Amino acid sequence: MNHPTPPIACSKSGFGSSADIIDAFVRHLRPLGLSECRFFKDQREARHFLIWLDLCGIPLHCIDDAVLCAFRRHDCHCSGMEGERLKMCGSNKRAFLTGALKLVQFLEDQGCIRHLDELDANLCHLKYFLARCKKDGFRSSSLDKYESSCRHVLIWLHRARISITDFDVKILDRFLRHDCVCPGPFRSPRPRLRGDRYEYPFLTFLQYLAEIGVVSVETITPEPETDLLLRPFEEWLRNHRGIGEQSIRNHSHRVAMLVLALGPDPRSYDAAGIREVLLSHYAEVSRGVAAHLAGSMRMYLRYLTSIGICSPTLVDAVPTAANWRLNSLPRYISPDQVEHVIACCDETKPAGLRDKAVLLLLSRLALRAGDIVGLRLADIDWRNALVRVCGKSRRQEALPLPQDVGDAILAYIEKSRPRVAEDRVFLRVLAPHRRLGSSCAISRIVIGALKRAGLEDVRPQGAYLFRHSAATNMLRSGQSLEIISTLLRHKSMDTTTIYAKTDAPMLLEVAQPWIGDPS
Repeated sequence: MNHPTPPIACSKSGFGSSADIIDAFVRHLRPLGLSECRFFKDQREARHFLIWLDLCGIPLHCIDDAVLCAFRRHDCHCSGMEGERLKMCGSNKRAFLTGALKLVQFLEDQGCIRHLDELDANLCHLKYFLARCKKDGFRSSSLDKYESSCRHVLIWLHRARISITDFDVKILDRFLRHDCVCPGPFRSPRPRLRGDRYEYPFLTFLQYLAEIGVVSVETITPEPETDLLLRPFEEWLRNHRGIGEQSIRNHSHRVAMLVLALGPDPRSYDAAGIREVLLSHYAEVSRGVAAHLAGSMRMYLRYLTSIGICSPTLVDAVPTAANWRLNSLPRYISPDQVEHVIACCDETKPAGLRDKAVLLLLSRLALRAGDIVGLRLADIDWRNALVRVCGKSRRQEALPLPQDVGDAILAYIEKSRPRVAEDRVFLRVLAPHRRLGSSCAISRIVIGALKRAGLEDVRPQGAYLFRHSAATNMLRSGQSLEIISTLLRHKSMDTTTIYAKTDAPMLLEVAQPWIGDPS
């Protein structure tokens, strides 16, 4: 069958029509050793792409990732390509583009398609970056992940005609949501894979490029990903409520989730809509999470009231989540079990030295997980045996550093802690040696230690188990609630009184006989 060959100008390389382009493309394919079937498919798919470009009026020099995606999704009525429509309706639409992708690459090499000509240089930088990562001790699996993720982003930047010097958070979002037609063994990324799979590896690569002068420092410090309306809210929390950064992030995250359902315009909020959205969320989460959602929403409405956007009465429209204070017992393990968990750390390994120091801080000083994550080298006063921690409400306090805890921290710093320019005490054991990401990292250390000690059935598992155990065991040994409150750094004694419920022998002494008890 003879196919129509509309004219597509490409004066730079001498192509006068699509027929000329196809002839040149065929000559390019023949030496590649393709099978007859693959050779025919590539030729047909390339011709189809050129016909569609002409129908849409798209010149060759404007082809980019968006054009390829549009071709992939088009409802095909292209002349002479009736059979292709069935292929496009199949499950593997990516294979349908193979010939078109090869044609685009060929036209780029011939100078027919406008691009930034950065891909080869960027891939070369990536090669040297991976070599440095290997020298720094990255595992082979981490190197493979970094190579695949960074290569995917670089190829997409090339296809989207975006310079790497223009990379920012908005471009990262575009990449994470793009309908992937990138040549190579890639799949469409998903926003939930942001941190581990794409964001951190590529931002680390950008940091390397900044060090060698390829990109500016501003490129690797993108602005926070919060809604424009929530940034002033965060500043209000910081300046007028005086709460910590982690609490600010938590409030902002919860409010952002609720705003998606309420709508971006606060002036349209009403009591019925607020109640409906919150009650629908309450039905899907635990009582504790529901109470946090209610608290964050009240805080946001107070902020809107303070700037004159909402009526103060809307604060009262937030439905209360049923979550009674002091309605549960703290979970704990015995002193012998605590010591057994600590003793199970393998001090011949770097991770064992770090984990032992962490567990001793949790058990001896009853620190919160966030206290340990934020602990800096300068916070340890070795001369006076003190450790400074900044707990809730930004209160910095100095606690005595027991001998065994100090010895464990010193052993970790001298024998195990990576030699990197980072002032946090506890770092990741495996490269890249960066600070622990959040409190969840401490909880994972505790969960691993409990598993090694054979206490996998203890619930709940996490850093707070050691804090509760320290308070409970102190009370059972005869310490007063005032001393326990001081150690736990509670602002109110009411918070500490929950531990009184765990002292069963003392409660038996003050318990009154039940009415009708024969004794």
